[in-house]
Amino acid sequence: MNISELIKYLENLQKDMPDIIIRKIKVGLFKYVYVIVDQTVSSSDRVNDFVLKFFSNKSIFGSSFKNFKNAIISNIPAINYKNVRSKDELVEFLFSGFTIVIYDGEVSAYETRGELDRGINEPSSEPVVRGPKDSFTENYEKNIGLIRKRLKSEYLVLKEVTVGKESKSKVGIMYMSNICEDELKNEVIKTLENINIDGVTDVNNFKSYIDNNNRFTFFPTCLYTEKPDDVCRYLLEGRVIVTMDNSPSILIAPTFFIDFFHNSEDYYHKPFFSSFMRIVRFVSFFIAIVTPALFIAIVTYDQEIIPVSLLINFAEQRNNVPFPVIIEAFLLMFTFELLYEGDARTPVNRGTSLSILGALILGDAAVQAGLISPIMVIVVSVSAISSLIFTYYDIQGSIRFWRYLLMISSALFGIVGFVVGFLILIINLCSVKTFGKPYTLPMLPFLKNEQADAVIRREIKHIKKRPTYITKKNVIREDSK
Repeated sequence: MNISELIKYLENLQKDMPDIIIRKIKVGLFKYVYVIVDQTVSSSDRVNDFVLKFFSNKSIFGSSFKNFKNAIISNIPAINYKNVRSKDELVEFLFSGFTIVIYDGEVSAYETRGELDRGINEPSSEPVVRGPKDSFTENYEKNIGLIRKRLKSEYLVLKEVTVGKESKSKVGIMYMSNICEDELKNEVIKTLENINIDGVTDVNNFKSYIDNNNRFTFFPTCLYTEKPDDVCRYLLEGRVIVTMDNSPSILIAPTFFIDFFHNSEDYYHKPFFSSFMRIVRFVSFFIAIVTPALFIAIVTYDQEIIPVSLLINFAEQRNNVPFPVIIEAFLLMFTFELLYEGDARTPVNRGTSLSILGALILGDAAVQAGLISPIMVIVVSVSAISSLIFTYYDIQGSIRFWRYLLMISSALFGIVGFVVGFLILIINLCSVKTFGKPYTLPMLPFLKNEQADAVIRREIKHIKKRPTYITKKNVIREDSK
């Protein structure tokens, strides 16, 4: 690199970026050292104590230092030292919190990164009752540390790639080399290396690249979490995880449909209770989708299915409602969507007011005004509450889509439309593949030997094998000795 041109480039850069500091320090009769730092991402204490303090000690610049570069490397107490080879590398290191030192044609970078992230807190999107209460943060190194703290294994491999021409985001791919299949980790690494985009802001941006073959389904094929214990469990099953600087979430691949019904707390309770809760989640999934549609189909076209006494009760409740059942259901569901989104975006100190307002509107005022019937409030409430069991926003989105699709088909064709719509749901679910494997494994196709931790959970000491539909390497969990 031409040093004079490089200094001129940095000085031009400084005109539009006043946070860049360039210090020119005289170290001899005719020699100078340039120290460049971005004060917004660097720690001023580290720069002053580790770098500038070294150069301010004039006694070190004597004839004893024949190789000044080695003297700098030996005396500056920075654990992370980089030799800069290009202008692009210099810019990347500069804005990553490194201090750039230029002397006699040599360009070096020393890590003096500032602490710009929050501390390790409890998971905000995945509440924990029992189990570890630490969560990932926006700090890349801390996230890796939270994983390595739990998996102290020489087989835990970390591969790093840089994604984004402008953002230059550091992305880490982690897997257990003695468990994870080579085809899986190679495909994930190749996919991330081939991403050509100007910038990424969160690890969730990679979902559309990793599950590019599933564009015709609303079911999520990538799982994300902010809980380190979950990530370690998935790594021990032979999966690959993707983390990124400035992102508090970890992406897991491959992901199967059944994974959205599992929770890390299932492994901290008795098997009976954990199995019961998994069954509740499965039932809730289908209740959330089919309840409004089934009610619309029966009330609109197939009233003979309903007992006479219950039918008379429904008719009396709907006597003063001016809208058809489908319009009534859509109005109530749309109001719930407004309340749901409003509650998710509202500050905590105002969330109670929103909840009270929604309860008054939906539960009392709308019924008293004759706009909706009480039974419709019950039906929509049961469906909405069932969907809220799932903490992952992506699976809630798929529930919403199929709920509305079944409501429309039931309003048009009654029970026949409901059955056809439900069959389309099952067909779409069974047609999805994740990294070449059926999305519904191990239930469809049914794998008898993989049911120990599917819906009904066994004791941990009896789960001696890893899921073979994820990996074929090192399947036995226990040591035979």
